[in-house]
Amino acid sequence: MTSTASHATLSRPGSAADRAPPSLREPRLIQAFILLVTASLTVLVTAILGPSLPAMQAHFKDVPGADFLVPLTMTAPMLMMAGLSVFVGELADRVGRKRLLVGATFFYAVVGTAPLYLDSLTAIIASRFALGVMEAVLMTVSTTMIGDYYDGARRERFMSLQTTVSATSAFLMNTVGGMIAEQGWRAPYAVFAISLLLAPLMAIFLWEPQTRATMSAEQLREDTQAFRPRLLGLICALAVLLGIMFLTVPVHFGYLHGAIGVQSPAQIGMAYGINSLGVITGTLLFGWVLAQRVVVAWQLTLGCLLAGLGFWLMKGASGYVALTTAGFVNGLGAGILLPTMVTWTMRVLPVSRRGMGTGAFQSCLFFGMFINPILIVGLEKQLVGTRALAVGIEGQVLLALGLVALAVAVLRKGR
Repeated sequence: MTSTASHATLSRPGSAADRAPPSLREPRLIQAFILLVTASLTVLVTAILGPSLPAMQAHFKDVPGADFLVPLTMTAPMLMMAGLSVFVGELADRVGRKRLLVGATFFYAVVGTAPLYLDSLTAIIASRFALGVMEAVLMTVSTTMIGDYYDGARRERFMSLQTTVSATSAFLMNTVGGMIAEQGWRAPYAVFAISLLLAPLMAIFLWEPQTRATMSAEQLREDTQAFRPRLLGLICALAVLLGIMFLTVPVHFGYLHGAIGVQSPAQIGMAYGINSLGVITGTLLFGWVLAQRVVVAWQLTLGCLLAGLGFWLMKGASGYVALTTAGFVNGLGAGILLPTMVTWTMRVLPVSRRGMGTGAFQSCLFFGMFINPILIVGLEKQLVGTRALAVGIEGQVLLALGLVALAVAVLRKGR
């Protein structure tokens, strides 16, 4: 629900001229392109690196704890995003969005390409933590600015498109990532330099939207009344659980293929790409079918049941086709869940808390992603014995969550 102040702040009148005040600017294709592509930068960590992880682990096999440390090259950024996104969002509410976004995009390339020349696994992981700082800014601010530039149905459509673009990028990068990984485990890190092309476009075409700092005391008071902290708390709790789910395929899919005898990075990369194709299909299903037709509880039901079913199928898969198909089913559910959560979050946030609330959601989502390898590998080593069984347990949890959402949907419909 959007407050009156929110509507005033996000009104969309006539001029898009550079000298027009932010409230009078109309976002065009170039602004949509920049913000959507910016969000897709954060998928490079999981999409482009996934197929190369087995080769990287083989390279560092003599390093103590490599089983845990190599996956951290993907999840270390998640820890920084988990810890910093809420503070980045608050900072963006207080001082503005654009400068944070442009600066982070430039330094993203600097630290993202560092493993090309770093020889120590410890140093590589340190560079991944630095990358996470930049990603906290990119994801939080770009998502918040979509909420600033658009409202109503347009905002929900663009939030869905954000996930679609990210998933499409993941599909392309997963497919290409396997081929790049054939050149060595370092090669995929060169792709992070792509953000250098995006930073100048941000500086030229984006403008600073209205924020808390530009509101009068009366506007701020009225806008703040729409803030529902308990609902945001519920969303954040779900974001932790779903963050664990979202990173399972990027981190563990290659290992699951290795367990059934598939060792080719190209084949594994194709399987990752098919999972991403499922995510793309799910986002399109959400944006063009579910978003305007069913409530959040039904969206969560469908997403959790599909994602959980995909994990359950992975547990019993014994061949490449079966495992890859399970990845597609899981991706379909994930593609529904992510825009469901993002649009739900954006709908309940007033303008004065939009950056902070978006950052809180991102912090919890990425905290779940960060603890994923600790949880899954821990289950494998300490409890169930195989990674496939650990993933199956995750599927059971998601299926149970889907049934809870179904019960809520049915009970609310009966009222």
